[in-house]
Order: sequence, then structure tokens, then C-alpha cells
Amino acid sequence: MLCGCLTLTGCYSFSTLGRARILAPHQVEIFGAPAAAIQVVSNAATVRPVGDLGVRYGLSDRWELDGRVNTLGATVGPRLQLIRSADPSNGFDLLVAPALAYTYPDKFALELPLLLGWNVGKGDQIVLAPRLVYQARFSDEGVSYPLSYVFGGASIGFAWKLSRHWTLLPEVSFLTQLYSQPGFSSNLEGTLGIQASAGVLFDL
Repeated sequence: MLCGCLTLTGCYSFSTLGRARILAPHQVEIFGAPAAAIQVVSNAATVRPVGDLGVRYGLSDRWELDGRVNTLGATVGPRLQLIRSADPSNGFDLLVAPALAYTYPDKFALELPLLLGWNVGKGDQIVLAPRLVYQARFSDEGVSYPLSYVFGGASIGFAWKLSRHWTLLPEVSFLTQLYSQPGFSSNLEGTLGIQASAGVLFDL
């Protein structure tokens, strides 16, 4: 059986690591996180260390560009602000963050997270992010076409603003397989992938 491996070998990061509120135009944010990738199988679990390092740039009042590298891959894409509270300490923010993810050595994914943010005072925010992911695996193991997989999941985190420049963002993310190419499966078929991250955001 071939594996789609959108899984917890450190190859694909399905954490959000960001607020549901884009940066001001021309502002730069550096972010990163050590993380534990956990795969739950029956009554046992496997745990692997993974990590992310990325940068964001504010393009306009509504658009932001986001790129990151992780343990065995990279992700890049825009973030579009749909709803933005007038006060960053109160109200509700909403953005969508479509992205293209590459996983070494043979996988590409299109992901669509929707970030919902509740501002809870002093620049802090609760962030909930459901997501859908389509992945194509360009395997050389007896097939001449890319293998298709669809995954669904969500993350929840808390952006804790420590100062003008520094924000901590602990987050837990979940992912599972919704569809696989007939005759194939991923390591998330019938189980759950979990990524627990200790995010740090630095606003320049």
C-alpha cells in the first residue's frame, strides 16, 4: 500500500502560527515554532519533533504575503482580510489564507485555512482556523499520474501579546484524511494527526 504521507514525519506543517489580522502595509513579521507532531494510532501514539520558520509582509490594508519553511518542506501564499475590527483589542477578525505547500520529495498541496479571531484585550486574540487541503503525490512507484488526497482539520491558538514586538502563540492543530485515490491511502486514514506548536511572532 502506498502512503500519501501528509503526515508526521515532519514533512507537512498544518499549523497556522498567525493572528486572524494581517499586518499594516509594509510591516514585516518573523515567526517560528518548535513543535511536536503526534500521530494517534489505535491506543498508541508516535511523537516526532518538527519546526517552522517564516516571514510575513503587509502588502496593503487587505493583503499580506506569507512564506515559511519547515522540517521537510515549504509553504507560500497570500492572506486576505475579509473582516477587520476597528479596535485590535475588541471585536472580531476574519481572513482566508490560501497557500501552496511543497513536501520533499514528491508532494504538492493546496490548502485553504479560514482564520477566525476574537480580540480579547491588549492585543491578545483567540484564533480558530478550520482548513481543507488537497494534496497531489507525484509517485514513481508504478503509476504515471499524481495521486490525489483530501484532508480536513482545524487549529486553535492564543496570541498573547507581550510587547510591541513580541507575541507568543501556543497552538494545537488537527488533521485527518477525508478522501484518497482509490487503491491508495495516507498515514492519516482513519486516524488523527496532531501538531502542538509553541509559536513566537516578532514584529519589526
